Amino acid sequence: MGNDSTGAGRTRVEHHIARLTEILAIALSGRGTERLSLTGTGPLGAGLAGRVSAHRITADAPLPGFDNSQMDGFAVRSADLPAAAVRRNGHDEEFVLPVASVAAAGSAPQRLPAGAALAIMTGAPIPEGADLVIPVEKSREGFGSESVTFTELSEADTRPGRFIRRAGSDVSTHDVILEQHQLLTPARLGLLAACGIDEVEVLQRPRTVVISTGEEIRAPGQPLGPGELYDANGALLSASVEGFGHEVSSAHLATDSPEVFAEAFDALLAAHSPQLVITAGGISAGAYEVVRQVLSARGITFGTVAQQPGGPQGWGILDPEMPVRRAEDPPVAVVALPGNPVSTAVSLETLVRPALAAVDPACPAPRRLSVRLGQDLESPRGLRQFRRVELMTNNDGPLTAVPVGGPSSHLLGHLARADALLELAETDELISAGSVREAIVLPGWGPQQGWSGASGRGAADTEAGDSETGEA
Repeated sequence: MGNDSTGAGRTRVEHHIARLTEILAIALSGRGTERLSLTGTGPLGAGLAGRVSAHRITADAPLPGFDNSQMDGFAVRSADLPAAAVRRNGHDEEFVLPVASVAAAGSAPQRLPAGAALAIMTGAPIPEGADLVIPVEKSREGFGSESVTFTELSEADTRPGRFIRRAGSDVSTHDVILEQHQLLTPARLGLLAACGIDEVEVLQRPRTVVISTGEEIRAPGQPLGPGELYDANGALLSASVEGFGHEVSSAHLATDSPEVFAEAFDALLAAHSPQLVITAGGISAGAYEVVRQVLSARGITFGTVAQQPGGPQGWGILDPEMPVRRAEDPPVAVVALPGNPVSTAVSLETLVRPALAAVDPACPAPRRLSVRLGQDLESPRGLRQFRRVELMTNNDGPLTAVPVGGPSSHLLGHLARADALLELAETDELISAGSVREAIVLPGWGPQQGWSGASGRGAADTEAGDSETGEA
């Protein structure tokens, strides 16, 4: 992996993602399975989209299960078509065949008499003896007559096999139709249903407990006292982790007491049996960093990642010898994030999401785009900086990224307006407008929002004081 440090005790972003990937793989490997029905009381496949298969599934029968018509038309024998019936040298020849019967979709296979045609609907079984289907548009009378006159036929129209869907042409018996640990997309669910499979065993969703911390934090809707703030991280964490495909339980531990925090933390583990715990706040070097104080004694490591915002981080597998844990209990991964809401949100997108996506197909991977900077920017050398930006269309290349406010980690309103996180490399210091960089698209952004930037604001939003480069 090369040098994992950028100096000053900071770990490279890629190295931290790798170690998160390692602990998440350990924790999520213990997930159980459950069987879900494609044909339950709700819409077909409801509840299965986005889940992950527990086992490989193969087809018990071919798909299609029988030769059938690709068109509404007439099933015929190519041997019954005279050569003169084919259009040659610009002149149309035509010929007539009696219509022996009609085959509808879902009907039993029939036999085609020699020298006759059989009116056939899309999906109906090809009658025995027929080897091609001529579309109804190539007939003069259409359906409903005792005979059919074919006109303007090309050589391709009379080629054996024309407009016949052969049995097994899509899926053969014993073909793999779903691999183990594969994401159940709508198309894969449709394929399973088409093959007659009504139940699928899937991995259980990861159980995750998200914890926001801070004695000064209050739940939205409660009255605030002097120096108190509303809890933004609880809603932010829960929504983000649900978007990763997890079952989420949330808690706010409003205490700076290590003893009280430890007791509440243990109670959450006992109540929810999570595979993953994600915390926000309490991990810096201050005097009341309760998460770091408690969990550093329980197997969790704390350090700094060379990114801004979101430098302070914690990670690890909980010590199985800790209280309320037994040696035989499944492993629990802990990801401890900084407490400023923007630092929390950025860390989830730049560090946690890529690590989870590497081990769990249900977690959508980061969406990256090439963008062109809409103005000059500065970035601290040695740090991977992520700037909040709006994306605006160009006629001749990448989207334009226009900064929304400054880099400070408390500017949550600017994050809520942003479309993406512009990624500036550790070697970037002075970046000129027009330079091309990558941006990580934030959840919810897309063409439906208008690709020209939802608010029309950008560089002019930068407020006095937004130029700070510190973070928490």
